[in-house]
Amino acid sequence: MLVATGSMDHTAKLWDVETGQEIFNLSGHRAEIVSLCFNTDGDKLMTASFDNTAKIWDVCTGQCIFTLEGHTGELSCGQFDFTGDYCLTGSIDKTCKLWDVGSG
Repeated sequence: MLVATGSMDHTAKLWDVETGQEIFNLSGHRAEIVSLCFNTDGDKLMTASFDNTAKIWDVCTGQCIFTLEGHTGELSCGQFDFTGDYCLTGSIDKTCKLWDVGSG
């Protein structure tokens, strides 16, 4: 079982709950991470950041699958839908965006 943490140092980390060991250090954002969400299957993680982007990560490899760009303000939240096919981001630019997880 994994848990994810986001930080002011612009990184997210995946941790093994049973051992306490860091599994992956997810770097690539240019500002603090303010929201994290696993999809229902637990194989993808979305991070939302004050750098105006969200990223979708492969939990098994620690690699960034997509960077979701398009907001003009800092993101405040991100969430997958139940199926994991779509995700939604919300921003202080007063918009929400719906993204196709398969294509970014």
